[in-house]
Amino acid sequence: MTQTVELPPLSGIAALTVVADGDGFVVGSPHTGAYVEVPELGVRIIEWLRQGLDVAECERRAAELAGEPVDVVDFLTVLSDEGLLGEPDPREHSGTAARRAGALLFGRAAWAVYAAVVVAAPALLVALPRLRPSYRDAFPFDTQLLNILVVSVLGMVAVAVHEGAHVLATAAHGLRTRLSVSRRLYFLTFQADLTRLWSVPRRARYGPLLAGMAWDVVVLTAALALAATLSGWLGPVAVRLLRTLVLLQFTALIAQAMVFMRTDVYALLVNATGGKTLWATKGALLRRYLRRASEADERHLADTDPREVTWARRYLWLYVPGIAVALYYLVTFVLPGLPHLVALCVAPIRADGLTTVAAWEGLAALAVAVLPTALAISGAVRSGLRVIATAVRRRTGSGVAAQDSRTGPGVAAQDSRTGPGVAAQDSRTGPGIAAQDSRTGPGIAAQDSRTGPGIAAQDSRTGPGAAAQDSRTGSGVAAQE
Repeated sequence: MTQTVELPPLSGIAALTVVADGDGFVVGSPHTGAYVEVPELGVRIIEWLRQGLDVAECERRAAELAGEPVDVVDFLTVLSDEGLLGEPDPREHSGTAARRAGALLFGRAAWAVYAAVVVAAPALLVALPRLRPSYRDAFPFDTQLLNILVVSVLGMVAVAVHEGAHVLATAAHGLRTRLSVSRRLYFLTFQADLTRLWSVPRRARYGPLLAGMAWDVVVLTAALALAATLSGWLGPVAVRLLRTLVLLQFTALIAQAMVFMRTDVYALLVNATGGKTLWATKGALLRRYLRRASEADERHLADTDPREVTWARRYLWLYVPGIAVALYYLVTFVLPGLPHLVALCVAPIRADGLTTVAAWEGLAALAVAVLPTALAISGAVRSGLRVIATAVRRRTGSGVAAQDSRTGPGVAAQDSRTGPGVAAQDSRTGPGIAAQDSRTGPGIAAQDSRTGPGIAAQDSRTGPGAAAQDSRTGSGVAAQE
């Protein structure tokens, strides 16, 4: 009896994007934002279906290339289950206005201007020391609640500009970006989902990933230029607000340099190296060095491409300069600013007790700003001390650690999924595809190998979309991550 196979709509297959990425290909749907990594054979099957060939002919051709039977129906089922197939939704395309604005603001001419601005900002700070930000710029007014309100509003506007740049730069490629407003503790944040950047080649992703920082530098340079040239014309309040904005933008750019907190710079690093599980691989390596690696860590390292492991090892070295930058900001701005803020809040309480509006405002400012900051700093110090203590204990107990280590050949053979025994059990389509650690053919390789962008975005947050979500508001959000 002949089995009738129902193909997904041809429009769904035609709408798929196929982008070469390293040794594989990223196949996805810009309509749903779902992406998986497939081998070349999977791409060939998609091409044949687009040409109008039926399943039987596709399976015959695929078998000739693979040297074994290939289940095309199973491959299509996986694509459908991952959300890649279906009728296109025209609303998922970026609007014409957004696309034109993106092309104008992030074309070649615009990037030349941004490059000049990047040079102008540090030049102004070097030439005019009076423009350099100080922790005192976080207090433009005498009333602390007003300071908190003003800094929060300016910060949200700056973040909205940053995320808007991501949105427009992505729209220039005809891709829609979802911009959402959410809450982190009591802070409002804006988040741009850049997952659809997987639809374009790797080189084309740099612009959208750099766009937020480019506009951060533009805002910083504009504020510096206004403070340098129009301070005599502007009132003292306007000058103080400009200095506050300079401090906020300077802080945001410093925070982006902290690649160990998955900032935009981290997303650029991932894109440049082609890594898809860089964060997870780095974590597994670090736990191995501290002799705290679990079976899952060792299995992950055994299954990961050696090139990505090498990059993860190099990425670990970025912790040293990254932590140095974080400590510089802590010592230069946070620690000096915290006692100053406490003194300003406590002064009216000492003078009149809790009998005046100013005293109650100072108490509220202490509760809103000082206590969370102090708790965050103390928590970071405790975490650092725990890591150091654990490393010392592991090193001094090398004999026991040797028994706990799961790097011996016996355990590695049991844990690794690349051996023929395990691969044969996992595979449903024969040894050829089993070597790719696939369970159902070329499509499912992304699902099982944890190297496809779909899984990476959910589990290790190394895709461009997730990286952008994790670094929206600088050090405050990044510290939570």
